[in-house]
Amino acid sequence: MKKKDLARAVEIMADAWQVGTALIELPEECRPKTAAEGMQLQDALAEALGFELGGWKIGCTSEYAQKLLKTDGPFAGRVFAARCNLSGATLSGLIYKLRGLEGEFAFVLGKDLKPRKRPYTRAEVRDAVMELRPAIEIVDSRFTDWLAVNTPSLIADMGCNAALILGAPVKGWKKIDLTKATAKMKVDGKVVGSGKGADALGDPLLALTWLANLLRERGGLKAGQIVSTGTCTGFHKAAEKCKVVADFGKLGKVKLTFV
Repeated sequence: MKKKDLARAVEIMADAWQVGTALIELPEECRPKTAAEGMQLQDALAEALGFELGGWKIGCTSEYAQKLLKTDGPFAGRVFAARCNLSGATLSGLIYKLRGLEGEFAFVLGKDLKPRKRPYTRAEVRDAVMELRPAIEIVDSRFTDWLAVNTPSLIADMGCNAALILGAPVKGWKKIDLTKATAKMKVDGKVVGSGKGADALGDPLLALTWLANLLRERGGLKAGQIVSTGTCTGFHKAAEKCKVVADFGKLGKVKLTFV
């Protein structure tokens, strides 16, 4: 993107993030047209906002999500530290327009995955992981209709992350075949979505490897950062007031209440 167009887009989106202004879409002249431009704008917006980084989310790792957003591959979004919560959190449903719920496998890194030219392997990435945690991602957007704007604009909007709710660390997770691990999303006791680890790019660890390689020329990943690897339960728009449970079977449950 041209410097003046990038600056204008950052100004508009920063206002939406900080003041709560709802956007229909970015003006044509400063709207990102490709995934690379979306990330360019996301980088610049994150710098302008100055929020502490807690980790990353990976969007569109499942066929379901790719069809929903009419894209053919995953994308990355920043998760700010203030938006990371533990299971049992109670949040105001009025804060979020979408209240999109997604059950995901999240990893906490124990080692840096530093910038380098050579791609990371799944084994290297797996070795860098300290914890696996079941998670709920809350999806929201600064755009009034997130499905009406192009995917690069959603990428710029931190990949539409609103919050991440984390369950307890899973003991002995490296002995578990995550491709077969199941997840169910329940709202007020009713199952609204289900799936398994294989829905995230075939394997949550492969999704994490994808991110490590996307970021190896953009600063890399750091120890302590959390990475949520994409929905395995589809997408469900929750009511303003409800009780949410993401049930990962033996891997644990994640609870959230909207009030």
